[in-house]
Amino acid sequence: MAVTKSIDEFLLDDWLDLRLKMNAVAFKRKVSLASAAGIEVPMCVMAGIRVPNVTFVTESETARYNRMLDTDKVNQFNAKVKAWAKEVESMLRSSASSSFSHTGKGPHLPDTIRSAVRYDKKYKTEAVSVGFTFARHGIYRHYGAYRGYGGLSGSQWTDKYGTLKHASSESLGKMGSGNVTPVDWFNPVIRSHVDALSDIVADYCADMTINLSQLFLPE
Repeated sequence: MAVTKSIDEFLLDDWLDLRLKMNAVAFKRKVSLASAAGIEVPMCVMAGIRVPNVTFVTESETARYNRMLDTDKVNQFNAKVKAWAKEVESMLRSSASSSFSHTGKGPHLPDTIRSAVRYDKKYKTEAVSVGFTFARHGIYRHYGAYRGYGGLSGSQWTDKYGTLKHASSESLGKMGSGNVTPVDWFNPVIRSHVDALSDIVADYCADMTINLSQLFLPE
């Protein structure tokens, strides 16, 4: 009888096997459970699922409520966070533009980069996270993957006719070995702006911290 592993014991092969066996909705649910438990899921099985994001951690909802009473202060904090997000978005576009030429096939990566500030669910007043979205080839270029040179888990997408497509099994595990080398276009920009965000948070609330565990693309 096979021994069932708990999610915190998963290795890369376990995640890959799970992604192949589960439908997209069930796999996303499993990933959400892992994230809630503080378990890191390998990025190579996460392409198109996880949005790189930074979250602001508060000590309690009571502390959040008390901060809401100072409307001017929370509005200033939100404005600074949004300005930070837009600045990073602009720098990410510049980095992508200087790193990759546009082949004319599909969207140009810089045009797809977007930042988004999310607010607390209960009061919908205080910024609680900042995420960055971009076309999936931004992940592939980070790892040096492209047509015929895919990641370990491959990929799937829906074409303009609504047909579900899958990467060829012959390309699996070949990323970084072809003519396209990995380009770290995302992480350096984030690293250069983290201190500024930390200062914004510290100025707003001494008891608030930032969680960077989901922000960087794994090397």
